[in-house]
Amino acid sequence: MSKVQVRQLAEFSVPALSIGVAAGLVAGGLAAFAGQPTGWAVLTGLALGVPIAFFSTGYAVLVALGKVPTGVFAPAAVYWLVGFPLALMAHAAVTEWVIVGSPGLPESPLEFLAFRALLSMGFAIGFLWMHEQLGRHWWPRIREHNEYAYRCVEQYKEMAVSLEERKAAAGRGRPRPRKRRAPA
Repeated sequence: MSKVQVRQLAEFSVPALSIGVAAGLVAGGLAAFAGQPTGWAVLTGLALGVPIAFFSTGYAVLVALGKVPTGVFAPAAVYWLVGFPLALMAHAAVTEWVIVGSPGLPESPLEFLAFRALLSMGFAIGFLWMHEQLGRHWWPRIREHNEYAYRCVEQYKEMAVSLEERKAAAGRGRPRPRKRRAPA
């Protein structure tokens, strides 16, 4: 992979990376709001934000390389079924490291991962929605010089055309006839 492709992948991944940054800011903000010291709030934000940003960027790279279809929930759900619990496990390990002085896993790590896997579906829905919302503003801006953004925008155009064709075929695209008043 060339330097240009790596740079384009990084540029394409900005919306996904920003989701991780936002997750870290929210976690740190909530910790500060709950009365935790500033250092603890910053650590909480970093311990959650960095792994989420890492996995979010990984998902964007899969989309960019065409390994995952654009805007489809099932692949995002499977990806976050693994990524979300691992990100929270990293957060728990860093938290224990700061409190105890050495990194460690939570009690019953398999149960910890299983429960977080259940929660991952909700996160996957929110992630995909945010990724699509941020991406639809970012990718068209960079598509002229970014092959991954160009490909993604073209996929969205094809999906929109396909949807319009289906609507027209079903007759939902036609205006409804007006109801006539009965003569008095």
